[in-house]
Amino acid sequence: MATSTFTKQFSVDRKKATEFVNEMSKIVTPTLQPDFKANLAHLSRDVELRNSVRAALKK
Repeated sequence: MATSTFTKQFSVDRKKATEFVNEMSKIVTPTLQPDFKANLAHLSRDVELRNSVRAALKK
């Protein structure tokens, strides 16, 4: 199987390409718990977080 990237030619062994495709096609098992909640915060809105980050960066 040949391909090109930015005018450089190279080839990949068909067996290796097939192994890669098979590995990337596997169904994965979720690792997050069903009750997972993201702790998303915005520095522009969270004054306490912003001050903590500033203090940490000044060290």
